[in-house]
Amino acid sequence: MDHEIYTVEDLLESIAGLSTSHKMTLQRNDMTIMYSIARQVFKGVALTDRQLEVVQEKLNTYKDQFIENNIDFHFAINNLRMPLRQIDRSKYIKIVNMTMTKFQSVDLHGMELPWIKIRFPFSKKLIVALDKIRYKTHEYIHEKGSHEHYFLLTERNAIQILEQFENKQFGIDEELLEWNRKLQEMKQNKKEHIPGIYNFKLKNLNDRAVKFMLSSLGEPSIDNLSLYKDRSSSLGIEHIDPNKLDESINMLSTLSQGIVRRTSTHVFVNKTKYNFNNIAESLLELDRFPLLVMLPTNFDPLDSLQLVHNSLKGFIEPHECSVLFRLDSHVNPEFNNYIKREKINTTLDKSLKVVYINNNKIPKPLLKVKWEALTVLMMDSVMPSTNVKTYIEEANLVIHFDETASQIMRFDKNGIQEL
Repeated sequence: MDHEIYTVEDLLESIAGLSTSHKMTLQRNDMTIMYSIARQVFKGVALTDRQLEVVQEKLNTYKDQFIENNIDFHFAINNLRMPLRQIDRSKYIKIVNMTMTKFQSVDLHGMELPWIKIRFPFSKKLIVALDKIRYKTHEYIHEKGSHEHYFLLTERNAIQILEQFENKQFGIDEELLEWNRKLQEMKQNKKEHIPGIYNFKLKNLNDRAVKFMLSSLGEPSIDNLSLYKDRSSSLGIEHIDPNKLDESINMLSTLSQGIVRRTSTHVFVNKTKYNFNNIAESLLELDRFPLLVMLPTNFDPLDSLQLVHNSLKGFIEPHECSVLFRLDSHVNPEFNNYIKREKINTTLDKSLKVVYINNNKIPKPLLKVKWEALTVLMMDSVMPSTNVKTYIEEANLVIHFDETASQIMRFDKNGIQEL
């Protein structure tokens, strides 16, 4: 190879062993980055200005090896085979109105909605900051290979985005900054803006919501603040006076305290630590009905049915319960006989307090009647099927009762919390 055609790319491909017979030694801590960039240029992709800086610095440490192999290093190190590739390094956050028809990762495709668009070139630190937000929401979309990320415009998303990126040299939409200032002002003056319970009074809630809360839970008091907290995510309550709330929660059983203080919809109750009577006590103490019980199908569901039914039948009448599936009478006749004998085969309607199904299928009558569960009880900890998972997400509490928690659920977006 003549001297005049040596380039930085030639040096890089040579040290990586892609285009030379010369024996050269690459230090272990340089292998990953040098091989990666060498493969890029070998395929005909030009260097960027920053890649050039990195490569030139690294190659200088191997100067003697090139000279020993009669390569004109000083000429090549400043000579390019291909013009530098221009990179758009713009970083900005702005509000855009878009119809997301291309993506199926959210339930909002096909609707024109305001989104927060975050654009930046690849950066591990910024990706880590982004992950802190996207792991907490379903309202995120991103096309692989793109530098653009979208979050649905909500108060929570806006606050979290600005907390992560406001001091990282992003150009930020003034409308978004103004909105954030107003949100921060509201946080500083909670009593005037944030929906909640202040000194046992419901504030900053519409009349219809207040009427529903009072009719279902009663006037806020030390006796029921824990119940308001337990249902806070579905009621839209964001604040309850901390000291009074702690006093109310501390009146509950140990398991009930853990349930009320949960930070995830899915909670794992270890049957080696708690027995089922503890769960029954919490269900009654927190009035967590209507209850959907998911019986396991990987082994005889009769044991689980008897356990739950016997623990609750002193408080829940047979006509308030229904088992919505049967087993083959030739294989397991006692399961069906037990349902008939205990009279827990009431026709499904919205007044039922306890409904039993198997854990891999949602019965059609459950969808037709639109019976809604306040609590879901899974008698083993497994990742439910897609249809079942979608259905139970409507509940604000899903209890997994087992000896070990589902490992798949631990890594699910929503996670599972052990009590």
